[in-house]
Amino acid sequence: MTELSEELEVAVAAARAAGDLLLSRLGHELEIDYKAGPVDLVTDADRESQAAVTEVLLSAFPEHALLGEEGTTGDPGADDVWVVDPLDGTTNFAHGMPVYAVSIALCRDARVVCGVVYDPSRDELFTATDGGGAACNGRPLRVSDVETLERALLVTQVQSTDPAVIGDFLRRVERLLGVAGGVRNFGCPALMLCAVAAGRLEGFCERAMKPWDVAAGGLILREAGGRTTDFENGTTDALATADLVATNGRIHDELLAVLGAEPSTTRGRAA
Repeated sequence: MTELSEELEVAVAAARAAGDLLLSRLGHELEIDYKAGPVDLVTDADRESQAAVTEVLLSAFPEHALLGEEGTTGDPGADDVWVVDPLDGTTNFAHGMPVYAVSIALCRDARVVCGVVYDPSRDELFTATDGGGAACNGRPLRVSDVETLERALLVTQVQSTDPAVIGDFLRRVERLLGVAGGVRNFGCPALMLCAVAAGRLEGFCERAMKPWDVAAGGLILREAGGRTTDFENGTTDALATADLVATNGRIHDELLAVLGAEPSTTRGRAA
C-alpha cells in the first residue's frame, strides 16, 4: 500500500459510481447542449456523472477542490485538486458508441499523484499512484516493446470546426500514415493513454488538451514505463491546457521528429 492508498480508494469508488450511472443512461434519451459549436457537446449524463464524482470525493476530502470539465467546486486555493472528466468521449457516448470513460486525477501542489480511469463498458479500471506503478483491474501494466514507428499503432485526433486546426490535423495524419504501422482516431483521450500504458497502442498525440482529458491517463502511462511531453519535447503543466505527445518511450524521439514541422495553431478541443 502507498501513502496515497486512501485517496486512490476514494477515487476508485467515485469512478465506479459515475461509471454505473453512465451505464444506466447508455442507450436512453439524453438532453444534449452545445458549448461552442457542433463538435463541443455536453449531455445531462456528463453533469450527473460529475455530481456523482463530486459527492464521493468531497465527502471524503471536504478541504480539497475539484476542477471538472463541467465546473469547479471547493476551495480554489486548496493544495489538493481533483481533476475530473466525468465523461470522456461524450460524442461517442451520445451516439451509443462504447468508447468512453470516467477520468479522475489528484494534483497535489500542481503534481499529479494519483490517477484513475474507468471504462464502464469493459469494466476495466486503470489506476496509478506517483511512484507506485500502474495497474488494470489489479494487474500491473507495462508499455509495449515496439521500438520503431513503422511497427507502431498510433492515435491522433482533433475536434474542431476551425479550418486552420483541421488543416494542421490533416497534415499530421498524412505524415504519420507515411511512417507508422497504423493511425486511428477513437475520440477518448483518457482511454487512449491507458491503451498505450497497456501496450495496446504505442503512441498518442493531440493539440490543446485540457487537464481533465489527460491528467489521470498521463500518470498511468508514465507509471507503466511510458513518456509524455509536449510537441517540442517540453514538460506540461498538470493544470493547464497543453499539447501532448504520449508514447511507450521507445518511439518518442522518432515521433517528435515527425511532428516537429507542425505549427501550433490548434485552439481548443471538444468532448
